[in-house]
Amino acid sequence: MELDHSNLLNEFEDFGLTPNLKVLIKCSELLKKYDITADTLVNHWIGFAATKLNNEAPSLENLGAFENDLSKELSAKTKIKSEPLSESPVIHNITTINQLAEDDELLVGYGTPARKSSVGAKRTSGLEGTPQNKRLAGLGQAYPVHSPSVFSPSTPGTSSKFSTRNNSGEIVAKYPADAVLDWTRTNERWQPKIQLHGTAETKLTTKYNYMFSRMRDKFDILEEQINVIGDLIKGKLGIEEFESNNVLKSDAFQTIGRICCDATSGSRLNTASLLLEGTRMISAGQSVPLDVSQLKEFSFFPGQVVAVEGSNPTGKKMVVTSVTTPPINPVFKTDVSLEGHLNVMVACGPFTLSDDLEFAPLVEFIQQINTILPHLVIIMGPFLDVKNKKVESGELDHTYQEQFEIVMKELQTKISNHVQVCVIPSWRDVHYRAVYPTPPFQQENKLPNFHFFSDPCVLNVEGVFIALTSTDILFHLSKEEISVAPPGSDRMGRMVSHLFSQQSFYPLNPPAEEMSVDMEHADDYCKLTFTPHLLLVPSDLRFFIKNVNGCVVINSERAVKGISGGTYSRLQITGEGSSVQVKAEVVRI
Repeated sequence: MELDHSNLLNEFEDFGLTPNLKVLIKCSELLKKYDITADTLVNHWIGFAATKLNNEAPSLENLGAFENDLSKELSAKTKIKSEPLSESPVIHNITTINQLAEDDELLVGYGTPARKSSVGAKRTSGLEGTPQNKRLAGLGQAYPVHSPSVFSPSTPGTSSKFSTRNNSGEIVAKYPADAVLDWTRTNERWQPKIQLHGTAETKLTTKYNYMFSRMRDKFDILEEQINVIGDLIKGKLGIEEFESNNVLKSDAFQTIGRICCDATSGSRLNTASLLLEGTRMISAGQSVPLDVSQLKEFSFFPGQVVAVEGSNPTGKKMVVTSVTTPPINPVFKTDVSLEGHLNVMVACGPFTLSDDLEFAPLVEFIQQINTILPHLVIIMGPFLDVKNKKVESGELDHTYQEQFEIVMKELQTKISNHVQVCVIPSWRDVHYRAVYPTPPFQQENKLPNFHFFSDPCVLNVEGVFIALTSTDILFHLSKEEISVAPPGSDRMGRMVSHLFSQQSFYPLNPPAEEMSVDMEHADDYCKLTFTPHLLLVPSDLRFFIKNVNGCVVINSERAVKGISGGTYSRLQITGEGSSVQVKAEVVRI
């Protein structure tokens, strides 16, 4: 029982929830009653709370309704599994179609909610230890807010309570755990040189019709990705060539391809819908179902390029005995030229509460910048969030662009000119291009200490390589990945390692439904061909700082979580020769 409590608490804490003991005891009873894992229960709770409880925290009062919903969904899944698949197609008439139209899940599948609360409410859970539908959580705590009228003079919202919060400045995570950071800026006159590493952003900054790629062009890009990663895996395995995936062969052989989902076996990836899509040259572009029942461990997501070893005794399904992922390149070797320690602050939007446009958290963050005076500040969007309730309802006193210009003016006039500021856009910025990769903001009258870069990008700061993206790839991967892993394995570290092994800031394909990925530009600007010294991946998932394959990875969450203040990160970087050391902490705003 104590082990159940511990596992449940760990799963809830991944999303910022800390249920009391009575709630954990009740949840433990549900685990035994329905014979499910802690991860599966929390997965169901996140979806249930997001769609029906407005992201409330779990309590004894709402667990009753949750149990009813859980029971219905589990029984529905059991019923579906027990029904054999018919070999003949099902033919519907007008009566059966009308009956099907009443099914919320059918409407959700086509993006047409029958009721407001039904969208995304029903999702199947993945394998043990694998989240399929974990939603935003930890939004139930309300911290009212101070209202800077410069941004929006007519929206009181919940901001009157923000200034009364009592956890401002609390350090919630440290790396290393015993790190002591001194924020005194000893080298005041020194300003680090910031350069963009990789492909110049000229193709992104010029006008172009994004999402206008031809199907043939997309195919060529995907094919080339498999070929490039395949060459790396050949070297890792020490083999000359891969064999076709669909050849009838009882002996073990190696083949290469991209993981994809068989839509006829489910809308999401699962062990029954696993397909390996081969290349045109090796497998004539054909796909083969994968039987992974013999694997003790695996981790798959749509778009992942892997090599698999196994047999195909029928020519119709490959029985997999081992999986080989691409090798991870070592940390980039460079000449670091830091004058003392480099102090950095990082924050990711939104920067105003979800029901107002007063930007009180942004004002607080600016005050912290001017108090500490770091050498470098990285501010990532969204700045004018498309998911903000005022934006959704159109209750603005200015146009989108004017409101954004007000925010940019506040940043440039209030932040000390001794601080170098990097501004990164987001596809969620309602005034800007809703495409990924996202071009840098175009500012005509920018100050010399302000730098505007694309999302994603890699920055070279005096020999220290900082890779960053404002897009929540970790959350998107967590919803799509299926895995079997030992208890207590590092899920977040595993998902970060996918970025390194697939050499991409966004290896998921197809992308999340909310994303618009331009394949041709992503092939130029979303590659991560080496392991940087530092990777910034802000996410709605719980904050963390950890070392993954020699790279310090930081998820500082967001500056705002719903109607409460969020977190940001502070870093102190030192280096000499090709060695870089990072100390970091995540702080409540």
